[in-house]
Amino acid sequence: MNRASQLLRNRFLIVLLLVAVLLSSVLTAFAARLRCRSDPVVVLSNGMILDISADIGTLLWNVQEVHYTLHVPEGVRAILVVQTPTWITSRETFTLIDDLAPGQYETSAIAYTRSGNASVTLNALLLSVNGLRLDYRSADGVERQTITLDLSA
Repeated sequence: MNRASQLLRNRFLIVLLLVAVLLSSVLTAFAARLRCRSDPVVVLSNGMILDISADIGTLLWNVQEVHYTLHVPEGVRAILVVQTPTWITSRETFTLIDDLAPGQYETSAIAYTRSGNASVTLNALLLSVNGLRLDYRSADGVERQTITLDLSA
């Protein structure tokens, strides 16, 4: 093999290696985007807005249910719940309990999947009626475990 063809072969192998590395990173990023995120928003009668999210370490079609329990100040009601569009095999459910002191909020979530070992991160953002960020909390856990966050205005 002459020097020119060897140089051409080496360049071809380098290009092939670069394509393989790029393809690998693109597929990894694509798989990461397929992770499930439940992201409901609850508008309360006192003007507060709770933006809750559960990041679940599995693919969307593996999620069976995410159940949220919201404890809000006494006398406060949910006037609007904007749920995440779900996969045909999954659902979001809510329980709202008005049993806390003014300015106090608690949200908890429990996720169920078919895989049985998914990680879960619960995030909660409390906003005022004009969009002012009042409080933010986050906690990690695993599926079938209740994760709870306390927030205050």
